[in-house]
Amino acid sequence: MTIGDRLNRIIKEQGITKTEFARRIGVTENYIYILTGKSRSANKTKVISPMLAKVIGLEFGYDPDWVLNGDGEK
Repeated sequence: MTIGDRLNRIIKEQGITKTEFARRIGVTENYIYILTGKSRSANKTKVISPMLAKVIGLEFGYDPDWVLNGDGEK
């Protein structure tokens, strides 16, 4: 499961839009669309910082390790 898959799962489980998700964690909507999109242009690996994973975890109640790497519990 990619970072985009995990973020899309959080968004779906929370019942919110990508716009709302971005607003609540303090990033741009465009950044969320880049991370969660299916485009694999130039095979670039999409990553987020450990700090952003922690913010997402705290805001939405998910394990930051799971958000960042898919490790630990959801």
